[in-house]
Order: sequence, then structure tokens, then C-alpha cells
Amino acid sequence: TEVRRESEREARGAAWARAKHILRELLEAQGSAVRDVGWVNRIGDGLSREIFGAEVELADGSVGQYVVAIPRRDADPGLDDRTRRELRLLARLRMRVFPFRIPEMVGAMPDGDRLALVRRYVRGVELDLRADRQPSVRPWEIIGEVAAAIHGVPGAEVEDVAIGFSTRRAHALDAIAVLSDLAPVEMQRAHEWAREHLPSEEPATLVHGDLLGQNILLAVDDPNHVIDWEYALRGDPAYDLAIVTRGARRPFQIAGGLRLLLDAYRAHGGREVTANDVHLHELCLIGEAYRE
Repeated sequence: TEVRRESEREARGAAWARAKHILRELLEAQGSAVRDVGWVNRIGDGLSREIFGAEVELADGSVGQYVVAIPRRDADPGLDDRTRRELRLLARLRMRVFPFRIPEMVGAMPDGDRLALVRRYVRGVELDLRADRQPSVRPWEIIGEVAAAIHGVPGAEVEDVAIGFSTRRAHALDAIAVLSDLAPVEMQRAHEWAREHLPSEEPATLVHGDLLGQNILLAVDDPNHVIDWEYALRGDPAYDLAIVTRGARRPFQIAGGLRLLLDAYRAHGGREVTANDVHLHELCLIGEAYRE
């Protein structure tokens, strides 16, 4: 205990020390008497946050494991709004039944001029999107099932807790704007092709927005976990699939990877999404990368 406290004094301002302080303060603000916060370990990185894990012993003798997501100093100004929406969205989604589990959120607390996010820790192994890297796991099957379930939530149902668009076409039109003024002739042709292959005016669905392997945690005897809903929105379900395939010639490093993904997606009740619908958003992601 003395060693830990001395380390905290010496590391004042360090991310792990801030995470420890935030975890204790938030739990106590919610009425939990904290006896001890154990060692705080860095367990990962998100797009906007550093991720730390810690075990907490409460005064009643119970022990819980938690994750604290500390905002990076260079995180974009919209992070706090996304944090608040993520909390509200996940509270709403807990009323639904999914074939996977969603994080149990504890809350948010200021870390300087940004909000840190705290949730319960969940055990699992990150999904590897490369075929044959995890025994008996077909990543396209898992992505297909997860995406189909998320897209089963109508956009109108989460309109008050998720930003976005009213229709699939509105999302696509907004996305292809990134291609409109890029100089290379390939980008101009991509923009023309995208305008000729817009999706229908079908109502938007809930979209996870970052459906990559690190956000799907495989469990052995329990349903898998889907975490990190920071970029969730109402939009075109094809966008979630494009986040996974990214325009690769061999998604999942296997021939016909996109076809396998679409087949699995439809088999689990997914929306009417075509390969061209996915290609449109792939082109937009490439356009964004080129612009950056």
C-alpha cells in the first residue's frame, strides 16, 4: 500500500494515476465505499483514449474489475459529446436482447477538460479478422451475426440518443462528398461511380461505426462482447461492413471474403445490402485516408 501511494505521488498527472483517481472518485460518488484500488495497468488503446484496467475492493469485501478510458490530450473536440451519447445509447440498448453482450457502463467523469469513461471489465480475446488465425473461428460469420443484430435496431428507435441520418441514401450522399473535390482522376471517377450506385431511401438503422476485431471479444462459455460504441450512429448498414473489408482484394485474407461476409450477414437476418453498397463506403474511406 505504501509503495503504491508513493508511486501515485511521484506519477501525479500520469495517465494511469489519473485513471486510478477517476475510478475511486466515480465509484464513491455513486455511493460505493472503496477500500482499495489495486494496480492500474494499461491494457490497450482506442482511437481517442488510452485504456486502463484495475481491480477494486469495496468496503463490504466484494471485488470488481473495471476499465477506465482516459482521453488523449490530442483527442478531437467532439469526444465529450460522443462519450455522453455512448452512455445514453448503451443504457437504451440494455433493454434489448442481442446474441452478444454489451458493456456495463459505470459512468463518466471529468479528466481535466475532457470526460473519462468507466465501465466494467469483460474478459475475452479480440477477434482476429484473418482467416485460420483462431481455431474453429470464422471471422466473417461472427461479424455477419453481430452486424445483422445491430442493424435490426431501427434508426428511429434511437433517434434521441444517436446522431446520423434518416435514410441509407442520406448517409451515402453525405459520405461521398469526401470524393467530390479531390484532384486525382481516379477519385473523380470514384465519385461518379458512387453517385450512380446510391442505396435506396430505406430508413436508416443503428450502425456500430467501428466494427473491427479489437471491439469484438470472444468468450469461451458465454456470448461474445461488443465494445467501444463511441462512433455509433444512425445510417447505412453497408458502412459497418465496409469498415471491416476496407476495399481489400481479399477480405479476411481469403478468396471471396466479401461474398462470405454478405452471405453470413443475410443468413442472420441482415438487411438487403449488396457488394456495390459496401464498395461505395469503401471508396469513401479511401477518399478520407487520401485527404488526410
